[in-house]
Amino acid sequence: MAIDIIQKYTDEQSNFMELEGMKVHYKVEGEGFPIVLLHGTFSSLHTWDKWTEILKENYKVIRLDLPGFGLTGPRPDRTYSIDIYINFINNFLKKLEVKKFYLAGSSLGGWIAWEYSHRFKEQVRRLILLNAAGFNDKDSIPLLFKLVQNPIIKEFKMFHGFAEYLKAPKSFIEFFLKNAYGNAKRVDKATTTRYHEIFSRKGNKEAFLNIANSSIEDHSDLIKQLDTPTLIIWGEKDRWIPLANAYKFQFSLPNSQLIIYEGVGHVPMEEIPEKSAKDTLSFLENTTFDSGVKIETSYLCDQFRKKVKVASGKFERIGKKVAFHGQVVCLKTNNPELVLERVGEENGKGKVLVVEWQSEQLDALIDEEIAYALLHKEWEGLITNANYRHTNALNKMRIGILANTCYPMKALKNDEPVEIYLHANIGGIELVDGNYIYVDEDGLVSSDYNLVDWEQ
Repeated sequence: MAIDIIQKYTDEQSNFMELEGMKVHYKVEGEGFPIVLLHGTFSSLHTWDKWTEILKENYKVIRLDLPGFGLTGPRPDRTYSIDIYINFINNFLKKLEVKKFYLAGSSLGGWIAWEYSHRFKEQVRRLILLNAAGFNDKDSIPLLFKLVQNPIIKEFKMFHGFAEYLKAPKSFIEFFLKNAYGNAKRVDKATTTRYHEIFSRKGNKEAFLNIANSSIEDHSDLIKQLDTPTLIIWGEKDRWIPLANAYKFQFSLPNSQLIIYEGVGHVPMEEIPEKSAKDTLSFLENTTFDSGVKIETSYLCDQFRKKVKVASGKFERIGKKVAFHGQVVCLKTNNPELVLERVGEENGKGKVLVVEWQSEQLDALIDEEIAYALLHKEWEGLITNANYRHTNALNKMRIGILANTCYPMKALKNDEPVEIYLHANIGGIELVDGNYIYVDEDGLVSSDYNLVDWEQ
């Protein structure tokens, strides 16, 4: 009885998108700032199953079967290159309306990820490379690619549909899968069966031969231009791409961290999913990679005593960013829709939104919707005398918010809306657009001009 691959390897989280003549298989799980996961050769989005279970507790996890693999299958034009993959990923994320995200890639997916990050620097906030490809010297090309990069096979494939007659017995797949793991005993039967059945899907074998024999342009010289905060993960027993390449990436990437796992092979996210995911979470939450410098309000008060104002009253802190600073953008209103609109109007990099809440109602202004908008538009922080809710979700986000107190009822649009820009009063401080605010564990201070060189 024939196996229904689509039915067997999809679930309630599976979606299919019509894109570039293909039905692209993808999944979106969890809530929070998006992280996009790209698999490697021979693989599918299932390689990230265990990572997703961990990451979706804090992030919106987006993964897909790349063209030529998984349930997406081959491209109609049978053409593959890194450039084609980059354009495809960009179009895919546009259809999902994802504009800012973290990006992780394994092997071939890692190669696509770092080239994508170079081309679209404003989109990728952090980058995770797992045993990534992209250095194309003879020592860096996997053995299986060398075997199929044969002129005779290539010619036969192109004109006689060689791939459709190519048998891929389960023992063959099992051999290469065990070769990809540092410890072959970690390969279970279910994983072998999945790799074998998905690779054997009609069109996937031919796609692999097309990919392996595609023209390769070496862009590794571009890696040095990439300053995106990057985590490099590598298995010390990688037999597909040499460990030396991990150090090449570390040397070339100016803002990177390298983790090497002893006894692990080419696919750490499968072989040691809990450990590699935990290390990835630590990297994503490590604020030392954030832009700017940490400012101590006590230092500013000591150095600029007559030039700073200190807020009075108590604020409650929400989010993981305890300290933040930036140029003030002011708003007085009793309309939550207006606040959300203001957050989304511009990129908030280097800016702090100050909202003087004009409503006498206790209902909460700040919630998940506004917090997500702050993340997506890169605001440094938000300060308000209003209340907040969704405490648990907000405290998992790397955002900085000072607000009054928690209250479960959502604030609604007022029948007599207030809409005043340019100035606001928070904590007894009169602020106007263009002032500067500095926040840390000691409190909140403001000044009429910037006390810090932002480029330091």
